[in-house]
Amino acid sequence: MEAMVDFRPRLMTVPQAAKYAAESRATLYKEWKKGNIEFLKMGGSTRIETSELDRYIDTKAKPAAQ
Repeated sequence: MEAMVDFRPRLMTVPQAAKYAAESRATLYKEWKKGNIEFLKMGGSTRIETSELDRYIDTKAKPAAQ
C-alpha cells in the first residue's frame, strides 16, 4: 500500500488561490492591481504561484493581540 503524499500544486487558479489564502477573489484582484501579488497568464488562464501566495500571506500576517 502506498503512503499518502501531500500534494501542493505549483500554480493555482484564482478561486483556488482565494481559498488557500483565505481571501476573496476580489481582494486578490485588488492586491494584483496594487502590485502586491503577481499573476501569470498561461494561454487564456490566470494562475498564481503557490510561492507567491505564501509570500503575500507572510507580508499580511500579524501576530494576534494578547
